[in-house]
Amino acid sequence: MHIKTRGTRAMLYRSSWVPKGANGNSHGYSQQTFVGSLPMSAESLPPELATKLSTHELALLEIKVFKPARLAAQQRTRSVELREADPLWRLSEAERLTLEAASRSEKGAVPSAKVTAVQSALSKVRTITYAPIHASPTEHQRSDPLKDALIAIKSARDAVLAGWYGTAPVEGVRGTTVYKLWADIFETVGGSDGNSLMRALQTKGFAKTRGK
Repeated sequence: MHIKTRGTRAMLYRSSWVPKGANGNSHGYSQQTFVGSLPMSAESLPPELATKLSTHELALLEIKVFKPARLAAQQRTRSVELREADPLWRLSEAERLTLEAASRSEKGAVPSAKVTAVQSALSKVRTITYAPIHASPTEHQRSDPLKDALIAIKSARDAVLAGWYGTAPVEGVRGTTVYKLWADIFETVGGSDGNSLMRALQTKGFAKTRGK
């Protein structure tokens, strides 16, 4: 069986060989017969195809359609969960709206009580606190910058795989915001300009310097 993609659907065809002379033909040829179709997002076999496919054909659909569809669905669910649990985009949105409010307040002042309420809400946001060098072991355990960074990177990885940013354009990918952010992250983590995390770890002896 062959699977051809047409838009968002998988078109199923069986191939058979018509030998020379079978229908008065002068040569043998391959012939395709349409079996049925199903959405590429299908995670299991639709009832209308249940009696039409062989065990081998079902196994092919499992590999080519059902398994990828289930994985994509899981990634979408994970993306929704990540977005629901992520406070950063909400704060970014709050910052944007607050700046817009500040600009517009030049023409129409707002009650100070409303600003106080916003400030009060912000004070309830839990932030990362970096322990000073002389802090006690107990204080150090409250927050670990490297662990925080690792968690953030893994979260970003999952979000990218889940389709948070979609798919890169065929051309001009270097001009996208995503590419520029990745370039900044790469340079900050492992760049050679002397101001990267890797260089900081090398300076403190936690990472090896290349060639040594």
